[in-house]
Amino acid sequence: MSTRKRLALALATTALLGGTVALAPAATAAPGAPAADSCTNNWSISSRQGFANGKWCNYNTKVVGTVHDTNSDGRCPFVRGGLRGGGHVDSDWAGPKGDSSPVRLQAPRGKSFERLQMMYINC
Repeated sequence: MSTRKRLALALATTALLGGTVALAPAATAAPGAPAADSCTNNWSISSRQGFANGKWCNYNTKVVGTVHDTNSDGRCPFVRGGLRGGGHVDSDWAGPKGDSSPVRLQAPRGKSFERLQMMYINC
């Protein structure tokens, strides 16, 4: 029998017997445990050096995905996240051709990302 069915049966039995029941609050994450990310919108960008794609998360305060190098040109692509109000955060770069690297950009506290662009370094 499922937990939900057991709970319904216990509540019905208690009600029939005229008793009262106190339900415990729902379980929450342990103190200090990171909250689950809310990633809702996809993004994709490309350039002559490669392409990248992923998701916007946590009200645009986090960007996750992957950047791929698709060209043997001595340039290794990376993703730059432009911050609202100025500044930027860069991902790891991918390279040489055929390589990929994770994109994990986190905006500083109180800031969010407003745009993404492909950049490259000579490698």
